[in-house]
Amino acid sequence: MLRPIPKRTYWIPLGIAALLIVICFAFYYNLNGRLVKEQIGQTETVGNLALQDFQRTVRSNINALENLKDRIEESNGEFMVYFDSDADRIMHQHAAIKFVEWINKDGIIARVTPLEPNKAAHLLDIKKIEYRYNEWLNNCKRDITNMTAWVSLTQTGKAFLVDVPIYLDSGFYGTVSAGMDYRSQFNEISESLKDHTIQIKDKNGTVFYEYNADDIANQDLQRSFTKTLVPVPGSDDTWEFQLIYTGNPVYKERAFIQKIALSFGVVLSIAISLLVFLFFNSRHSAKIQLQVNDTLKRLNEELETQKIAAQRASTYKSDFLSNMSHEIRTPLNAILGFVDILQTKKLLKSEQVYLKLMRNSSQTLLGLVNDILDMDRIESGQTTLAKDVFEPSERMYKVAKMYEPQIRANRLALELNINADTPHTVISDSAKFDQIVTNLLTNAIKFTSEGTITISYKEEEVDDVLDVSFSVRDTGSGIPKEKLSSIFKRFVQVDNGMKKRHMGKGLGLSITSELIKLLGGTISVESDIGQGSTFFVQMTLPLNDHKDSQEVVPSADLSRLKALIIDDNRINRMILYNILQQSGITAENVGSGSEAIKKVKGLDFDVVFMDIHMPDMDGFETTEQILNISPATKILGVSADVTLEAIRRGEQVGMADYLTKPIDKKELFSVLNRLFAETEEVEELSTVDENSAY
Repeated sequence: MLRPIPKRTYWIPLGIAALLIVICFAFYYNLNGRLVKEQIGQTETVGNLALQDFQRTVRSNINALENLKDRIEESNGEFMVYFDSDADRIMHQHAAIKFVEWINKDGIIARVTPLEPNKAAHLLDIKKIEYRYNEWLNNCKRDITNMTAWVSLTQTGKAFLVDVPIYLDSGFYGTVSAGMDYRSQFNEISESLKDHTIQIKDKNGTVFYEYNADDIANQDLQRSFTKTLVPVPGSDDTWEFQLIYTGNPVYKERAFIQKIALSFGVVLSIAISLLVFLFFNSRHSAKIQLQVNDTLKRLNEELETQKIAAQRASTYKSDFLSNMSHEIRTPLNAILGFVDILQTKKLLKSEQVYLKLMRNSSQTLLGLVNDILDMDRIESGQTTLAKDVFEPSERMYKVAKMYEPQIRANRLALELNINADTPHTVISDSAKFDQIVTNLLTNAIKFTSEGTITISYKEEEVDDVLDVSFSVRDTGSGIPKEKLSSIFKRFVQVDNGMKKRHMGKGLGLSITSELIKLLGGTISVESDIGQGSTFFVQMTLPLNDHKDSQEVVPSADLSRLKALIIDDNRINRMILYNILQQSGITAENVGSGSEAIKKVKGLDFDVVFMDIHMPDMDGFETTEQILNISPATKILGVSADVTLEAIRRGEQVGMADYLTKPIDKKELFSVLNRLFAETEEVEELSTVDENSAY
């Protein structure tokens, strides 16, 4: 018994895989933590540098405005005559400054440069703008530069409003103010920070500048830098500056490599665990293989023993069938022979009836023996196909006509529908074809008590073959639906049980089905209880290319022949002697092979009828010795042994043909006509040659 795979074969590889995967993830998270720290550190450094650049840019613009204020104060207001030109120069040098204006001490925008796009703000009284005036006035009193939040302008657009107070000797003079938009300058700085997101909010929390901020909500805030930006030195107003790391190619590549390394580590861990599993499994498989080999060795030894026993049993079966065939056919031969002899005598009508019953019973028993032998040959693969040249339509017609008297005697009608206006000739086994038709026809006769038996036949030439299809229909008792699928199996009969109405052994249809398969065909059946049955046969037969290859064997003059009958059974000798005497053949008979050899040495015989099973010397050995003495003698095997082995052995030792017991007179004289008609032709040719020589 094979041992199951141990559990450790699974658990050890799984444990190794789990341990290695845990180690891989530990290394990954350690390296990933270091990478995150580096990214945070880089973000901090970049953020501080960027903050300084942004703050420097803002203060640079404010310083330009404060410088203008200083020039006005130093000239005690006289520099105001250059206000417009100085404002133009400042705006040209600082892109963030969009306009410059002077707001007098009363809060009125007295001058604005450039004027054209800012007319709406010229002479505007900022006291009317509550948030603007209070903040402006408070910071001016404190002499502090004032910056508003990101606001909407009166003229158009948005900007930061920056106010620088001017004090002259007489006191507060007003403010140099400007509208500033830093976004273009901030963009120039941000161009060097493409891997980051930048966002700046004014003192009210309004976002006035963003860069790479399309998906800022999904950014990792752990990698962000947030700090306060003081746009005006000394002021309490502040901006919130935020820089978020979005991705650096180097860090991305390192992160990707780490993930690849993790994946490789996991795959490698699984591969190592699989190798460990395969190692343990292979060790277990090797042990199992050794067990299997031992088991197979024992099985082979047992199979060899069984094979020898089967071969011995097959030999015993063949011997048994051969002996039983011989033993059964021998008395049947005697019975049928005497029946044939008695039927030539003048007998009472009742005696003729008894003879007919005796013949029918003997034929039934002979049919049973033949069917059993046929089935044995088919199963053992010993059945061979002859290559006869014949017309299937003609054979069908002849078989039907042969059974027509029996059909009429049973008070049945026979209907023939043979569709073959131009009959085709095929090469196949004519005997097996006849047997198929005979079996189906006798089956129809047996199960039909009244009505009609219809035989339909048609053929069609397709390429180099002949498609033959025929059916045998009866109006008999029919077959139950549940038995249609098994009707072609051996020993299956429609009316099984104690109330059998029809005699039979259940082999006819089985043999018929096997013979149809041998000829390359198929059989099917349709039936209804009380309506009869129809058997359909379809087969494809090779066409005969040489239409005139069949030769008609002329009848020979058999009365000139001298025959020797060799058989250890006296009754068999008597029957064959009487059959030969009816044709005028001179015959002598002996009871053993040794007696036959003595006869042949003293007399010349044209034909020898050789029994196979004899006590002192069998028929094969006797045949070899007779042919050594008289090679021209035709020897015919005559035996109840119809096994293929016996027939082949007869061919090997030189028998001209092989006849089976009980002897069929028609077959006997057909063989004699064929053999001795050929001999006559040879003699005639010899005579012609001799005459032509003179």
